[in-house]
Amino acid sequence: MIIDTFERALSYDLGPLWQRVFPEFLALYAKGEALALGRYELGDGVFVNVEEYAPKAWDVARYEAHEKMADVQTLMMGDEFIDVMQLQGGEEEAERYDDRDLIFLAEKSETPTVRFHLKPGLFALLLPGEAHQPCMKAESSYARKLVIKIPADKLKAPAGI
Repeated sequence: MIIDTFERALSYDLGPLWQRVFPEFLALYAKGEALALGRYELGDGVFVNVEEYAPKAWDVARYEAHEKMADVQTLMMGDEFIDVMQLQGGEEEAERYDDRDLIFLAEKSETPTVRFHLKPGLFALLLPGEAHQPCMKAESSYARKLVIKIPADKLKAPAGI
């Protein structure tokens, strides 16, 4: 997991795909509210989803995990909390959508490994093995979010991993 500012994103040596995709993502982000909701293909299996929603209470939000895709999450408007926990193996699944590389966990930990406050100008890179519970209410009642989905096997492992 990496949580940082846009300005520092390209300082991470995550490989050539990261170096190509992040500037493309920033160009989409710069369109602001003029950017229509939906999915945008960036090539090499990378795409961006633009979403709007009302953040949820902790007890309604669900942990999700991915096996093949890394998520880069950022907000254009609003804010939210995201809880993250390392998968240990053997977690019970509530729902699985292999076509979307999406697994919802049946239970959630009362004590996440990390809770962070996502705001515009910050991004969070979440890798397979890092279950996350996004979209939780912080201060705002509305959020506009971009989520980049990147095949994790096309990223270079962050230093120290």
